[in-house]
Amino acid sequence: MTVEEFVNSGIQLFNFCAVYYVIQLVRCVLFSFVVFAFVVLMRKTVLKNSVFLKGALWSLFLPVLFVGKLKFFYESSIGIILFSWWNGIFINHVWVGWLYLCGVFIYAVRLFYKRRKLKNMVRGMEKRKVDDTIIYVTNLPVTPSTIGVFRPKIVIPAVILKEYDRKELQAILLHEKTHIRLGHLLFYFLWDVLRVLLWLNPLLTIGIKFFREDMEEICDWVTIRRSKGKAYAYGQLLLKSMRILQEESEDFNMFATFVGDKEYQDIRQRMTRIARYRPYKRIVAVSILVVSVLCVMGTVIWIKDISYDRYNENDIMFTYGYDGRNVTFFDNSDALYQMVSYDDSYVYVNREAFENYLYDNHAAGDIFIVFGGFYKLPGVGGTGCTCYYEPGSEDSIVKIPYENPMSDWRVRLLKML
Repeated sequence: MTVEEFVNSGIQLFNFCAVYYVIQLVRCVLFSFVVFAFVVLMRKTVLKNSVFLKGALWSLFLPVLFVGKLKFFYESSIGIILFSWWNGIFINHVWVGWLYLCGVFIYAVRLFYKRRKLKNMVRGMEKRKVDDTIIYVTNLPVTPSTIGVFRPKIVIPAVILKEYDRKELQAILLHEKTHIRLGHLLFYFLWDVLRVLLWLNPLLTIGIKFFREDMEEICDWVTIRRSKGKAYAYGQLLLKSMRILQEESEDFNMFATFVGDKEYQDIRQRMTRIARYRPYKRIVAVSILVVSVLCVMGTVIWIKDISYDRYNENDIMFTYGYDGRNVTFFDNSDALYQMVSYDDSYVYVNREAFENYLYDNHAAGDIFIVFGGFYKLPGVGGTGCTCYYEPGSEDSIVKIPYENPMSDWRVRLLKML
């Protein structure tokens, strides 16, 4: 292989990846609109007062990332009518796929930059130890928060350390530790991944506010239960935090948080939710979590079962004629399977039946038989095996050797994608 051929192969592979993955991602975007509408409707109506079930609703977005290869898009009349023309657009206009991927890249860089900036800011803060817990102290008048996914760090403003007694600080730390313990930091990260990949849906960015509200409400309830305190005392502690920070800086916005979400929380609504707190059994919350995980896993498995595999064996066979400039004949009828068979090295053709078939179809030019191979999605990606049929043989069964492209490293790589 020459350098030019290698470069061209690489370009073709990258273009295929752009088409193949963007076709799937755009379909996921469409499903995400439907799921978002369902989640928002349920959390505002039926599950409005069901704290843990309302939070579990957001797990419905995880299966959305797996719907891009559903057979529905290719094997149902509705799917064909609504979505088949998309493939043509992405295949014939590769730049559209690259444009979408550029949006993914820009969105990801933007979020990475914000996280990196925040991480560097925290790294420069003073570290203290409070009741065997390492915290980072900031002079900014911001609400206590926790950042990081794999190495979470708790940030507490200096004014709160100064004004709070030991018991109140323990409650604040318990709240932040509960966020970590419940995996909320990982959930926020996964939500960022979701909105990066499906950036074409602006509702995923708007929905951050609702998502955080529900996670915060769960954290409040769990913290109250773990602290064995009362909702009233917990609400008083929250109000005290707001008052202290308000006094510390006239510019303090009661809706702001350290992580940069300026519309994160309406304090009045949060107080209302805390006031609705009722003692609950831990087994109930754990059961909801387990059932949610099982439902998500089951949904993903079900989606995979009704979707195309990473690559799919192709059993289509067709033959065509080519005169050097034009295709003179093409046919993929089932009659070919009665006349042609193959194994890993040879194609076997019933000479008499095949030549009568060519005569009846007025075939002209060089005759090629295409068979086997695989495809990624119908009409998108894949390869097949080809052999040339030369008439004039006297054998009743013509044995034609062919080169199997499946041994090529580029084909193997294509199957893995």
